[in-house]
Amino acid sequence: MTAAGLWRMAARQAWQGWRNGEFGVLLAALFVAVVALAGVGSIAQRTTDALADQSRRLVGGDAAFSRDSGDVEAAADDARKLGLRPYRSVELASMVGTADGVPQLGTLKALSGDAPLLGPYTVRSARGTQRRARPDAGTLWLSASGAQRLHARLGDTVVVGGRPLALAGIVLEEPDRPLNGVELGPRVILPLAEVEAGGLLGPGARASWRIAVAGAPVAVKRWVQHREAERTPGARVETGDDISPQLRNALERARRFLSVSLVLTAALAAVAIGMAARQHAERHRGIAATFRALGARQRDIAGLYVGTLAILGGIAILAALLAALLLQQLAGAWIARELGTTLPAATPWPLLQGALAGAWILLTFALPPLLALRRVSALAVLRQDLRTPSPPALLLFALALAGLLAMFWQAAGNATAAAVLLGGLLATVLALGVAGWLLAALVARLGRGGSGIVRYALLNLSRRRRLTIAQVVALGTSLMALLLLLLVRTDVWEQWQATVRGDAPNRFVINVQQEQRPTFDAVLHRLGFQADGLSPMIRARYVGASATQRGRPEPTGRGERLMDREFNLSTADALPNGNTLKAGKFWNPATARNEFSVETKFAEQLHWQLGDTLAFDVAGQRIEGTITSLREVRWESFTPNFFVLASPDLARDLPGTYITAVRVPRGDATLATALARAIPNANVIDIDAVTGEIQRIGDQAAMVIQVVFWFAFVSGCLVFVAAVAATRAERATELGVLRTLGASTAQLRRSQLVEFGAIGAIAGSVAAFAAAGIGTAFAQRVLDLPPTWNASTLAIGAIAGTLAAMLAGWLSMRRHLRATVRDTLGAAAN
Repeated sequence: MTAAGLWRMAARQAWQGWRNGEFGVLLAALFVAVVALAGVGSIAQRTTDALADQSRRLVGGDAAFSRDSGDVEAAADDARKLGLRPYRSVELASMVGTADGVPQLGTLKALSGDAPLLGPYTVRSARGTQRRARPDAGTLWLSASGAQRLHARLGDTVVVGGRPLALAGIVLEEPDRPLNGVELGPRVILPLAEVEAGGLLGPGARASWRIAVAGAPVAVKRWVQHREAERTPGARVETGDDISPQLRNALERARRFLSVSLVLTAALAAVAIGMAARQHAERHRGIAATFRALGARQRDIAGLYVGTLAILGGIAILAALLAALLLQQLAGAWIARELGTTLPAATPWPLLQGALAGAWILLTFALPPLLALRRVSALAVLRQDLRTPSPPALLLFALALAGLLAMFWQAAGNATAAAVLLGGLLATVLALGVAGWLLAALVARLGRGGSGIVRYALLNLSRRRRLTIAQVVALGTSLMALLLLLLVRTDVWEQWQATVRGDAPNRFVINVQQEQRPTFDAVLHRLGFQADGLSPMIRARYVGASATQRGRPEPTGRGERLMDREFNLSTADALPNGNTLKAGKFWNPATARNEFSVETKFAEQLHWQLGDTLAFDVAGQRIEGTITSLREVRWESFTPNFFVLASPDLARDLPGTYITAVRVPRGDATLATALARAIPNANVIDIDAVTGEIQRIGDQAAMVIQVVFWFAFVSGCLVFVAAVAATRAERATELGVLRTLGASTAQLRRSQLVEFGAIGAIAGSVAAFAAAGIGTAFAQRVLDLPPTWNASTLAIGAIAGTLAAMLAGWLSMRRHLRATVRDTLGAAAN
């Protein structure tokens, strides 16, 4: 047969299959998988890009360079040569107060005439809410908490460094917040000319001159490289990688959860496609045998079914891509409207990824059983008992597993997490298979002792043992995936959200001296607040061996910047709350000698390892010790945590201050006011901005998760339909025979409900246990969260599985339950 003739036959068969709904489940599952990966993936990508843009907002541009001297003009000139837009600002500390109030140490941000890069500020002024680039001459703006601390109102006079300025606005949204999103004292935004006119930038001023740039990524990268090459002590380079650990973890966790949810949805759809393809191949055994009897070659039969699948699959993928485009536009507009933000434009990569994944699913799950039809014997026309030779099952199974592993790896971010997910899925399938076999064996024994329609229903499970096992595996796998998503979406996700809601600390208090601790405790007691303990904070600079001297590559990017700057050391007698020991052994304070404990990701960035010797300079004093433990830190706890801890013997005589975290009502300035009077040197850092960003990240991701969950639910339902359809023809014949023998509609319905209920109960129970176990590993290995699940999940899974299977069985067979004997047997024959 010529290629053109084969394609004509394939097109004719595709059209007939489309008209009679023969490919309904297969095409529906493929459509759902591609729409989920392309459409929802595009929404997730746009949302993730929007969340990543928050890092640019914290930096104030694509990158920034700051130094303690005013010489940033060379960096500005370099930015202009590279075609970048520069923006200069100065941050410094100064006394701030109203005419009749107590002055407080505040943070001034002075803006040049080219500010800002990332859009105007949103301020509340006497004219209402406005969007402004910078304050006018002779005026200033205050942050909302800063105005509350100073008890200042719009129009009041605020004295900054002895210079009176009018309060013209309260900042509601700052497009270039400080890198860590914190507020140290009242935050003042004013024109650079006012700071210069007030003499605040004279000799001895502790100011940080800063230039932020925006433009083409390649040019930004070159500009950053130039700044890295000429960096000196007191100079800092900042990029989006330098955002606070809390925000960085929130962004990464949201991305991982969304990606894994999409992959699970695609995996469910793949199961449904594989089952539907096998059923289609089983129905076409007779047709393929007839082709063989008429002299058709194996390659002609293979070409016919490959062509049919290619035509229908191509149409389904194209329709899914069009639907994905529409979905991501509508859902993107909805998310933007609900959250009051604008999502970045869609990119073609999620659409291409969805199309490629759909093609891969067809290749590995749908094509093999159809290709097996080319090897059907011509004798199958006369002998239905002849089985179709199987394709190379191990090779195809390995190919499918490799594809799933690659998808899980990309979604989870590392091989270990991908192995946990895929391993859990395979273990679930194995457990469900064993459970299905045990069910068939058990009911075979129990059914012999019963009577009536229930006995018949139970014996059916044993008689169709292979199909019973397949249905238990299919129903249980889909239910496990749905329970896993539901479990993570509710329990694990809400646990993460609880870290920035409720009683999470939202103020850091720093610079408390040893002798001021009783006074600090008295202030907290009087105000009714509770601190999370006082931890030592010691400023140190690393002066130990370089990575090259240790025989390792030098750190780059953020690791190189961390190596050059001062950071805070601390000490502890026991492993702090929210810290998990990952390697080594945490010290005993009574016997520890010259030991360090380092946060795992910090150690990775600086290329430090367990057993390395570290040296630090602390106010001219050199200390040395060995890394004896590595810790994982839950930064979302918002309690004082440190990259490096020193053993008590090392930190005993080092100069330092104390830091703690306190929970106060949002916007409450009473703690800052009280400490300004009782302990003037202490500073209260407001981190409401950080917690607000993390909460917003969670809200955005949660909205996308709702869309993903419903796609997963549809995929699971398709698996249910495919599993039930596997025995529909045989069941229709049996119903016709039973009705001939006098069985009533009620008896037939009871038979179906008993049979499907038993399958659902076993599948649901195993799925619930599997979801709880995989959910625990998922939380720990993928989301870096403590495991959380409750016993009710088991009961919910078993009940849901039973009801879902009974409902699917009833919906599938309800037409046959009420049909006449002639109609039932006629439908079965067809």
